[in-house]
Amino acid sequence: MKTTLTRGVEKLLEDRVSGAKQATVQTIDSRHIQVICGSSLHVVNLDSKRCTCRRFDIDKLPCVHAIAAVEHKNVSRVSLCHPYYFGQFLGNAYAGSVMPNDFAVPVPDDVGIQVCTPPIPRNQPGRPKISRMKSCLEVASDKKRRRKQHTCSLCKKEGHNAKTCINH
Repeated sequence: MKTTLTRGVEKLLEDRVSGAKQATVQTIDSRHIQVICGSSLHVVNLDSKRCTCRRFDIDKLPCVHAIAAVEHKNVSRVSLCHPYYFGQFLGNAYAGSVMPNDFAVPVPDDVGIQVCTPPIPRNQPGRPKISRMKSCLEVASDKKRRRKQHTCSLCKKEGHNAKTCINH
């Protein structure tokens, strides 16, 4: 249902409408309606726009219970929303003219003459770095070092050590 409410509020109300369909509604009198949602019982006053869950009072938007009561009474749920949820209200907030800052103020001569130089570099505290920073490729190749071949101390051949030597 397309209304004059903002899109976010319309989506929120649609979600609440789906929750209100599971509620049981009973009329107490002309102003008060009892709404049972699951195990909770709430009383909605549509004239003063109040509900015992207090969400209707705080958000100024009809809660699930108020929407169930409104559907029972065949009243528009949009009429229960506070005016600042309407797109027209939002548009009026920005309708007035906004004056830009005045940039015609001249820069003082002593400020305009000064040259802005970079700060003087100082040595950082602590031990200085001796080696250069290595690139990521150099770091990756260092990790993939080749292993040194084992040399047997008894027969002087590579590929095994003295403990596993088969020649002696």
